[in-house]
Amino acid sequence: MLIKLLKEFSIQKPIINTLSTNKTNWIKKVDEKGIYVETESSKEKFNKGEKADSTEFLSNDFINQGWVEFTIARTASSVDFIKTQRRTSFLMAFFSNLPFVEQTQKENRTAIKLKEFTTDQLPEASLDQTLAFLDEIIENGINPIDITKIYNEDKLKRLKSRARQGLKLLGILNESYQINNSILEDYKYSPDKKNFLREQTLKHEYFNLILELLKIVSTLSKNEKLSCLIEVGMLIVRNSRGENLMVESVAEYRTRNILQWLEQIGLVDKEWNVIVEQSFRLSLLKVMNEYLAAKNGPFAKNELGDIVRNAIPSLIGNFYFLDSNQYTIKGSVGQGNWASVPWIAVMNNKVTTSTQRGYYIVYLFSEDMRSLYLTIAQGVTETSKEEMENINKKIRESIHMNDRVIKGNDLQLGQSSKAKEYERSTAAYIPYSIDDFPSEDLLLNDLEDMIGYYEEFIHKNDHQTELVKDPKGPYYSIDEIINHIDTYISSKGFYYAKEEIINLFLSLKTKPFVIISGISGTGKTKIVQWFAESVGATEQNGQFELIPVSPDWNDGSDLLGYVDIKGDFKKGPLTKVLMSAEENPSRPYFVLLDEMNLARVEYYFSDILSVMESRRWENGKIVTSELISEDVAKKQIILSPNVFIIGTVNMDETTHPFSKKVLDRANTIEFNEVNLGYLSFLKDLQESEQFELSNEQLAGTYLHLKDVYQASPSIIEKATILLVELNELLKPIGAQIGYRVRDEICFYLAYNEQGNLFSFEQAFDRCVLQKILPRISGSDYRVQNVLDGLYTFCTNKVYSDEMERLDELSIAAYPKSTRKIIEMRRRLTDDGFTSFWTA
Repeated sequence: MLIKLLKEFSIQKPIINTLSTNKTNWIKKVDEKGIYVETESSKEKFNKGEKADSTEFLSNDFINQGWVEFTIARTASSVDFIKTQRRTSFLMAFFSNLPFVEQTQKENRTAIKLKEFTTDQLPEASLDQTLAFLDEIIENGINPIDITKIYNEDKLKRLKSRARQGLKLLGILNESYQINNSILEDYKYSPDKKNFLREQTLKHEYFNLILELLKIVSTLSKNEKLSCLIEVGMLIVRNSRGENLMVESVAEYRTRNILQWLEQIGLVDKEWNVIVEQSFRLSLLKVMNEYLAAKNGPFAKNELGDIVRNAIPSLIGNFYFLDSNQYTIKGSVGQGNWASVPWIAVMNNKVTTSTQRGYYIVYLFSEDMRSLYLTIAQGVTETSKEEMENINKKIRESIHMNDRVIKGNDLQLGQSSKAKEYERSTAAYIPYSIDDFPSEDLLLNDLEDMIGYYEEFIHKNDHQTELVKDPKGPYYSIDEIINHIDTYISSKGFYYAKEEIINLFLSLKTKPFVIISGISGTGKTKIVQWFAESVGATEQNGQFELIPVSPDWNDGSDLLGYVDIKGDFKKGPLTKVLMSAEENPSRPYFVLLDEMNLARVEYYFSDILSVMESRRWENGKIVTSELISEDVAKKQIILSPNVFIIGTVNMDETTHPFSKKVLDRANTIEFNEVNLGYLSFLKDLQESEQFELSNEQLAGTYLHLKDVYQASPSIIEKATILLVELNELLKPIGAQIGYRVRDEICFYLAYNEQGNLFSFEQAFDRCVLQKILPRISGSDYRVQNVLDGLYTFCTNKVYSDEMERLDELSIAAYPKSTRKIIEMRRRLTDDGFTSFWTA
């Protein structure tokens, strides 16, 4: 039956690109005997008259032999294909596109391998049995409950053990079979339990694999579908101990259970055809039917704007034929005002991540909302007329498209200047009318075809660097960037003083490592999330990653990855971000380490801290020493300059203090001030969209003091005098700063001066607060003397317990540092110990 699967797959996958050389192969015909393949070289020879036929026939027996050679090896490079060596590169590429095969390396050669699962990832009990056991758990109470005791004391122990495994698949039980109360609560109070079960089921890779396979074999009979899925299961699923592959009886039982689950929750019908919900079609029609009326209303917080900007791009990003890691999807209804022609763009990151330049797939709505066009078009803002015409001509001439696609730009978007610009930018399009709108299936097929044509053109032109590049995008001044971030965060209903936004911006620009501390609930996580989102970095496009720190982290493996017992490198969450960031150097990436000090930071973060200090200029770019070697990860991993790491911390009995090694390398920002009574910012909130900020405008450019001295000598000289004085005060407790801290304070001051953001005194006040005071802690008279000396430095007054503090703060040169010094001094008197962190 797997041969039938391969045949159906060859029909649906007409373009195959070889793994090592990225050369295109076209499957031109599929019949009962085999497939007919056209390569770039055979096509060229045919066009020159050197060959009578541009295609080569590969028989079913030949393909089957290649499949047997691959599955015997399980991980196969070219040397493992013996009898099919003649077309090894095509067969490897063809097989690698199957949903249960992935590309890898074997003995330094490109290879493919079968994905592997265990029976624990396939349900043993039926959904009804699993839900019956879930109802019993709910009846027994949820806070907490001993699951093991429930089924061990029951006569139906075996059945409930199987149902228990089903609840683990739904996420209601964790790996230790303890209840996940939050997910159980979501289920218990969900108004649509079927939708809840559907969402939980789709989080598991094997269920999604079955759905992808069902789409491939959709034309087969029900029994044939079952046979295919059973054979795949026997090929890639091992028992829970990983010793043996699943036998046929177990494979059939588990596969039937999966199909029953999928049918009951509405993901497949009774014939096991994947149910394609009409949400994409209905969302597009909703925009066409309601957009003109929406334009007469307010722009801010409009539901239709959210559908175009978020809902539809999210739907497209989840389509099975589109790699969301490789694509950026954006929608727009305008910047502050309603656009005459709203759009949704689908962009391959190799070409562009900006709609202002480069070629991409884009849905264009006509001004009268009677028509929608699926197009291959170009950004009009930064593309010259000559360049646009040249690329459009290349697309039309070099890519063969089906009869549904019209090559040209005769679409009718409207009469506005923007509509005319979009029309001129179009290379090819498929028109849709609101009066005869296509089905969901046809919409998806059209988009899949257009993506195929788009990628084919990219592959043909990837040697032309003028086409395949990340655009820089528009330039914004520092003041414009700050104002935008501030407005964007406010539009989300969160209030932070603008000076806090300025400080976070300057701190990240000074060095891409910041620690944010403060009491719980002050919005430490949210300010980072909205800051990142305002400049185009979101979880959806992979540029924002929240990583919760676990108390049991004692080395870098949980963050960076590790080599498993088979010798394969398992990437950690930070490594995945670093790899993506290196591939897209013009885009900023933000990593938020939540509750960073639940584990000892020096233990799991030491490698990153060390590499962070290796930053240097090479060939006009900032580079670092390797973080993970090529021998370990099959690719050298560095700390790219477009990665910004922010850690949030709480300081209580459950967390660990920071060493000077960590504090020296970060700006420490406190969020402790709460103004619950301030609500006026919530009135008349203005909608604010993200804009695309290049990393060049966010990252710093100074690595050494000599770099900044050339630009701001007076700033450096003034700061150095003050820092020398501070070091003398810090000497008694050994808390003096070194060259690194000096340099970073000077960087902060220089960037501040460039943007004309704070006064020198305000900026230096922040530097003392964030880089110097966190180093001070202790319980003896020397700490008291240092604090008293720092108080005099900040206020030009001698510290006295009887003084009126409000007067002192109003005249202090550095009031923020003064307030913190007073607080630390009071703790020393009251508690006998003080530090920057003590609550």
